Amino acid sequence: MISRRTFLLGLGGISAVGVVGAVSTTPISLLLSAQKHWLVSGCSDKKGCFFAAAFDLQGQLINKVALPARAHQVIPMKSKPGHALVFARRPGNYVLEIDFIRGEVVNHIAVSDGQRFYGHGALIKNDSILLTTENDYKNGKGLIVIRDRQTQQIIDQYDSGGIGPHQLSVMPNSNENLIVIANGGIQTHPEQSRKKLNIDSMQPNLAYMSLEAGQIEGKFELENKQLSIRHLDVSSQGKVVAGLQYQGASTDEVPLAISHHGEDQLSILKTDNNTWRSMKQYTASVCINSKSNTVAITCPKADLLTFWQLDSNEFIASHKLKDGAGTTLIDESFIASTGRGRIISQSNPLKPYQVNADFNELRWDNHMTSIVA
Repeated sequence: MISRRTFLLGLGGISAVGVVGAVSTTPISLLLSAQKHWLVSGCSDKKGCFFAAAFDLQGQLINKVALPARAHQVIPMKSKPGHALVFARRPGNYVLEIDFIRGEVVNHIAVSDGQRFYGHGALIKNDSILLTTENDYKNGKGLIVIRDRQTQQIIDQYDSGGIGPHQLSVMPNSNENLIVIANGGIQTHPEQSRKKLNIDSMQPNLAYMSLEAGQIEGKFELENKQLSIRHLDVSSQGKVVAGLQYQGASTDEVPLAISHHGEDQLSILKTDNNTWRSMKQYTASVCINSKSNTVAITCPKADLLTFWQLDSNEFIASHKLKDGAGTTLIDESFIASTGRGRIISQSNPLKPYQVNADFNELRWDNHMTSIVA
């Protein structure tokens, strides 16, 4: 681990390249001359092989890069067109930087001994600093780990304020110093893979951390401790919306989305019990469009894409979307993927969505992002 002072005095050089394989469908000369938005997501094929793939809204597959294990979040690298970071699904042992223009892995970040990646991260300081959620499974606690992205050296790591940290995001207007963390509350161990070890003693929370000293500035819990806080997004004004996954009885009727914007407690989004029941106790991707005052939340187990009003927390509408997975924004339109290979777009939640593409050989995973190529 290097000191923050040493890090700030000079960033390290480029790290080693690792390649796990790629399939390209577009000539390099064409790709290099194009400046456009691509979508990127983890996926799998019918044989059970895992990939990260870039594609466009016209249904053209740009590149498909083989992965060592299933992926979860993908985040753009704004300083490097055509590049994105791909995070292993929890409990994972890799973060890969992939050049989707050339279809190759150019950096492989490995997890520390005794820890596992928990599926999500963020880039700050012009992509030079990587933040990851991790599980210190030997000590049974969650961590936020800060790395020099290029050298992979750990600058610092802090207690996340809970068990099972999942998605995190940088808060706006904080000079990239304040982050919000969804501590899901679920303890796992890599020897037992996805088994949940502490359902009866869960304490999920939404926590805010200052990165200067790893200080937890605020921590907020729900009354029902079996509502795991999993995925979130933050508006341009700093309002956090998070989706929940319930770990209790299948017959329970529970809310599945919350918000927070400086209040003393978390707020539950507003709808009736029929809507909550229809979402089948599980949400996946959360995406905010601050300009249109709208939030999209996917519910893959319920085959639903739901929409909510950002300022009032009111339910707007839901649309049937078989195995809905990731969602992101392009030009103020929501784009969503499915575990059946479909890509749709929707600019008005009160109107039917448009089907943009069907990738019949691929199953998209729960998160998606757009990159500039």
